[in-house]
Amino acid sequence: MNYADEWVKNLDSNASYFFTNANTNNVNTTSQINLLPTGNFTTTSVSKTNEDRYGHNLNTIFEHKIDSTGVLELTTKFQKSNSKYGSDSSQASIDENEILLNEASSKTFDDNDRTNFSNNINFNKAFKRKGRNINISLSNANSNEKVNSLNQSTSIFYQSGAPTDIRNQKINNRNINDVYDGEVQYMEPITDSLQVSMGVYIKRDRSIEERQSFDFDALSLSYSSFNPELSNFTQSTVKMICPKSGFSIQKKKLSLSMTGGTNIVQFENFSNYLGTDFQLNKEYFFPYAQANFNYELAKSKHIWFSYDYQVNMPRANQLLPVENIANPLNTFIGNPNIDLIKNHSIYLNFNNFDYATRTGYTIYGGGDFYDSQVVSSTIFDANGKRTTTYENVAGTIESWCGGHWNKTYKREAHTYKVNFGLQNNYTKSKGFTNGELFEADAFQFTPRVGFTYEYGELLTISPSYNVSFSNTKYTNYIIEATSNVLHRFNLQTTTYWPKNWVFGNDFGYTYNSNIADGFKKDFYLWNTSLAYSFYNKKFTAKVKVYDILNQNQSNSRTITPTTIRDEENIVLQRYVMFSLTYKIEKFAGKEKPSRGGRYWMH
Repeated sequence: MNYADEWVKNLDSNASYFFTNANTNNVNTTSQINLLPTGNFTTTSVSKTNEDRYGHNLNTIFEHKIDSTGVLELTTKFQKSNSKYGSDSSQASIDENEILLNEASSKTFDDNDRTNFSNNINFNKAFKRKGRNINISLSNANSNEKVNSLNQSTSIFYQSGAPTDIRNQKINNRNINDVYDGEVQYMEPITDSLQVSMGVYIKRDRSIEERQSFDFDALSLSYSSFNPELSNFTQSTVKMICPKSGFSIQKKKLSLSMTGGTNIVQFENFSNYLGTDFQLNKEYFFPYAQANFNYELAKSKHIWFSYDYQVNMPRANQLLPVENIANPLNTFIGNPNIDLIKNHSIYLNFNNFDYATRTGYTIYGGGDFYDSQVVSSTIFDANGKRTTTYENVAGTIESWCGGHWNKTYKREAHTYKVNFGLQNNYTKSKGFTNGELFEADAFQFTPRVGFTYEYGELLTISPSYNVSFSNTKYTNYIIEATSNVLHRFNLQTTTYWPKNWVFGNDFGYTYNSNIADGFKKDFYLWNTSLAYSFYNKKFTAKVKVYDILNQNQSNSRTITPTTIRDEENIVLQRYVMFSLTYKIEKFAGKEKPSRGGRYWMH
């Protein structure tokens, strides 16, 4: 529901409410090869999940035009949601000689209540001199989440003689996050094209995580036995102030802006575990830098460049030296000596595209280049059980580049559209496995081609094809490289004859070359629809059949620096949908063809 009004003069308001409700079932099957320096082991798992969730969303916007030079805007968002989630899962790990390392099974049920509330107040005042203005903004974002969980699990370790881990627990989790920030920025013109700015940004971010675990007591037949080893309290607070200044140049064809400053941060972390307090406070001083450049070479030809130096804090659980044994197969311990996350972010774009003729090309590239990154350091024991902490590495990269070309030809009633595209990704990752530093260089190359034929307003045919080549090379692993090829072909056809009828088809074929045995490598997906418009085209009745061949599936292969993961999830297969659409052509006495009302019947 949406409502807009001008309650008093120069005060515009808008309110909207949105309700969601969904039930989701899934069966997940996974086969994961875990890469180690001395030998790999494979974990297979199956899980069945069910989730029922609903949510209320309320948004409001108030805009007050104080006068011709001042505007005050208030935006508020409120979200309330609840979900009930249940899962039944099992997994087993075997080494390369098919020796069983561990087995685990678990049943969980979560009841989750979450509330989000946020405000943003923005005031902008322009002065008589063109280009002189001041902008003040204040915002808050508050979230409160409570999760009540029931967990029953059994983990068996076969190689080290470790005792079987059996859990029957009720767990109460509470997560709170409060963020308050504000900014003042003043702009002063020096010339008609040169403007300088001064400002300050402040922020306070506090997060709390509390976990209380209770074991089942056979005497009282209740979950009343407090388990201190699986209970903890963590609080983290970030206090930041950033004075900054910059300039901008705005010419007819050129625009350039640069801003720099200093971030002054106080980072406070506290945890209580097994009756012991852990406190870690740090202070940081680091630069802030941002630059944007745009140049118009011609009417439809542009160059765009941006640079951003980003510094982020590690999470409290990565810093505090507290054991987290919530997962029987993976224990996490923080490292108080890890440094900040620092990276240079760069983006470059060259655009030569004429929107009138839909013809031209675009070339782009960019990436994140890390001076310091926080990564996992994992030790595996004889059972395949992990103990994970965190370390810093330098020289990692996440980059991409590519381009696309489009051309449109017209001859009488015939229109031909051709497009080619290319996407390349390169990622250099580092980490530690069993105490050894590894490197993984991942390359992905994805060319694509598409064609569209239109015959007047009667027929459209659009075939397309893309193939994705993935290759990852490893250092300090028993294997040197792994690869995968994914093919996708699609054909869409639409006919608009006879009059008032629309007949559409969408046919696709997917082939995954290197997915593991037991996972289907390919499948076909065919959807078709038939629609009829009547009553001066204000009503449209439509029937659509999804997955006519009943083959839809979700099989994927994911290659990471430490794993090769093949995964299958169930998806909705063949079904039919009926709909009736009514188009409102007038709204508040004015023609509003792009904001039609719709009423659906299924």
